[in-house]
Amino acid sequence: MQPLRSFDELSLGQRFAFGQFALTEAEIIAYAEKFDPQPFHTDPVAAKSAPLFGGLVASGLHTMGACFGLILGSGIFREVSLGGSEITTKWPAPLRPGEAVAVESIVASLKPSRSRPELGVAVFRHIGTRIADDMMVIEMTATHFFKR
Repeated sequence: MQPLRSFDELSLGQRFAFGQFALTEAEIIAYAEKFDPQPFHTDPVAAKSAPLFGGLVASGLHTMGACFGLILGSGIFREVSLGGSEITTKWPAPLRPGEAVAVESIVASLKPSRSRPELGVAVFRHIGTRIADDMMVIEMTATHFFKR
């Protein structure tokens, strides 16, 4: 994937596919033990009686991090990214160990800055979809600042 050189290379509705990831049971447990220690993330036996999930599931924060790892790891924003200011996140379905997730991003809005003409504001919908059943497991609407 070629890195963007300017905010001005983006267009509304433009899509980017970033590949896929899967989290192992060991990765899910290790992450959760450190950052989200809830039984349905850390204990496969206790997770079986969790009323919402009925088994071990990845932390939503872990899922978010895995998605951004693919997006930022692609290098597409390396030359233009100036950070961001907001991410609204939904987790409509759980992610279980070993389930493959495809990650894509869609340009939802573009706005050149009036006060700082050297930058633009882009809003992306970052989506993680479970490959086995085409079920969305995460949707993030994120505001990014890019160089022009």
